Amino acid sequence: MRNTAKSRLTNLIRKKLSDKRGFSLGELLAATVILLLASQVMTQGMAFATRMYNESLTRSHAKQLCSTLTNVIEKELRYTTSVNKGSDGTVLKYFSPTYGKTESAFAAIDENENKIDGTAGGEIAVQLTAEDGSLYWQKLISSASYSSFDLKATIQSVKLEGTTFHVILEITDKDGKKIVTNKFDVIAVNDIKLNQL
Repeated sequence: MRNTAKSRLTNLIRKKLSDKRGFSLGELLAATVILLLASQVMTQGMAFATRMYNESLTRSHAKQLCSTLTNVIEKELRYTTSVNKGSDGTVLKYFSPTYGKTESAFAAIDENENKIDGTAGGEIAVQLTAEDGSLYWQKLISSASYSSFDLKATIQSVKLEGTTFHVILEITDKDGKKIVTNKFDVIAVNDIKLNQL
C-alpha cells in the first residue's frame, strides 16, 4: 500500500511537471526579483563588512600610533631639566635631553615641515635651534607611521604642575574626526629649573 501511494504521487508529480513547458512570465519575474534582492543584500552586507574592517584597522593603527608617540613624549619630558612655562602652566619651551637643545617645543607639522596652527593635526615634531640660531623641526617618529591610514596627531596641551607634566595627545583621521585621545602624566626625574632658557 505504501509503495503504491508513493508511486502514484511520483507519477502525479511527473505528469504535472511534464505538462509544463517552462516558466511563466510571472514566475520568471518573481524569480528575478528574488535573485536581485538576494544579490543586493549580499552587496550591502559585503560593503558594510568592508567598512567595519577598515574602521577597525584605522582605530587599531591610531591606538598604536598614540602609544608610540606617548612613549617618545614621555622620554622627552621625563629627563628634561629646564622649562619655560606660561602663567597658566603651559609649557612654552623646554630643554630636549634627546637632542641636547634648549628652547625646544612640541608642535604639529605638515609634510613640508611647516608648523600647523590651531588644532589641525599633522606629524608631531620638536622645534630645535641650530648652531646659527635658526629654527628647524625634528620629527619624533617616521612619517610612515602616519601615512598608511592618513592619520594626524596633535598635542592639545602640555602643562607643568610641580614636577608633573600633564599632556593631552589626540589622534585624528584625515577628516579631523577624533579616533584616540590620551591624557597622561609624566613625572620628571630631574630637578626642573623654571624660566631660565
